Amino acid sequence: MTELQKQFVCKKCGYNMIGQYFQFCPFCGSSNENFITAEECSNEYNVVSSRITDKVSRLYSYPSLGLEHFAYSIQIDNKRIWIDCPSTFSRDLEPMDKILFTHHHFLGASNLYRGYYTAFIWIHKRDAEHLISSKHAFDKKFTQDFNLSGIEAFHISGHTQGFTLYIFENIIFICYRNFYSIKKEVWYLF
Repeated sequence: MTELQKQFVCKKCGYNMIGQYFQFCPFCGSSNENFITAEECSNEYNVVSSRITDKVSRLYSYPSLGLEHFAYSIQIDNKRIWIDCPSTFSRDLEPMDKILFTHHHFLGASNLYRGYYTAFIWIHKRDAEHLISSKHAFDKKFTQDFNLSGIEAFHISGHTQGFTLYIFENIIFICYRNFYSIKKEVWYLF
């Protein structure tokens, strides 16, 4: 059995379950009749990239994978850094060096990207310790604010104990949806 066949994805919310088949999704509570293998997910859904700026792109599954969140790719010099991770695994994406997480709800298929692209996974230590994160591997569990290649990370807690927001140039990465504020000339990516 391949890693993709041992991993299940909830079609209602995009949550990835590694090596476990639950009766209900541990994230959204949906029944397991809504689960597909990660392999089926990769066959049914693509990861689409849409440009936000010359350095930032939004990543998401197409067709839409339930309530799945957006992830973002930042190109800095010859490095590609993601903030959060799509729920769908694709071998067709440009390799990423690191995946930084706002919080543990958006882990998506990060374990598959980590293995295939050898990307390093960073998350706040408090979110790494949560039960929902227990099957995911993390390369760096940070506890302090940091700056990585011009991406500033600020642990603000709140939504989760380890919730972290990121700022890159004039973009604030928080989670969920996005909108553009013309008055402030700042992108807020939710």
